[in-house]
Amino acid sequence: MAKKAWIYPGQGAQSVGMGIVAAESFPEAGDLFKQASGLAGYDMLEFCASGPMEKLSRTLYTQPALFTVEAALTEVLKKHGLVPDAAAGHSLGEFCAWYAAGVYDFETGFSLVSARGRLMDGADPEGRGNMAAVIGLTCEVVREVCRLVTGNVVVANINSPLQMVISGEKDAVEEAGVLLRERGAKRVIPLPVSGAFHSPLMEKAREEFNAVVDGIRITDARIPVYANVTAKPVTDAGEIRRLMVLQLTSPVRWAETVQNMVCDGITEALELGPGNVLAGLIKRTVEEIEVKPVSEPADIWEVLHEEA
Repeated sequence: MAKKAWIYPGQGAQSVGMGIVAAESFPEAGDLFKQASGLAGYDMLEFCASGPMEKLSRTLYTQPALFTVEAALTEVLKKHGLVPDAAAGHSLGEFCAWYAAGVYDFETGFSLVSARGRLMDGADPEGRGNMAAVIGLTCEVVREVCRLVTGNVVVANINSPLQMVISGEKDAVEEAGVLLRERGAKRVIPLPVSGAFHSPLMEKAREEFNAVVDGIRITDARIPVYANVTAKPVTDAGEIRRLMVLQLTSPVRWAETVQNMVCDGITEALELGPGNVLAGLIKRTVEEIEVKPVSEPADIWEVLHEEA
């Protein structure tokens, strides 16, 4: 029998209108949006429906909004009796993977991602940090170039064998970009972010987030979740707590995660959330996993029909 995973995109997948039709079509999804509104102090459904995109893309707001949308889609599938064999998420998406695995309830997860978004949003008030996507070079080459640069820049995301994201001080990121183009990078694309995420520049945010994570109750995962920090499946609550915190300053090892899923027999995945960015990354990494994006009621009904 095919082994299936539920996977969750992170920041960058957000879009105006995300999750709205699902919330209006499925009571369990609508209920989570109402709960999110009470926790956030503003109407989450209206915010996702209307934006504006500039505000929806600010880390402070993106993270709780995306978590709400992805958790709502998760609840719909669970309500209809579906359970994955494993889960994984990209950066912020990992926190919804923990939710899908029963590590914490919605209120706890929402408070976690809200604190994470607030701390990451405020980690670089002077605007010292930046990030850039690098297309067409291996991780080894990109890391080698980062070591040659004056200043602090690291590989932050290993998205596919030939797609990386670098993160660090603005001047260092720009210098690395020049060298990477000289090494044959097809493209180096500056990213519209408010800080150098998944880099040592997030150390202060990591320390403060550690205190937040220490104050919550979590349990062992009911299914394995592939962690960004290790790219390996985890179920132990103590290890989950440690990895949640380390994630802020560690690279997202997505390509390795996907490869490890294949080794563990995963052949199908549902991408729960707006867009299909993870489906594209997986396609460029392995051939063995078939990914179906799930964001609208039609997608959900198709999945439920296939599982019936």
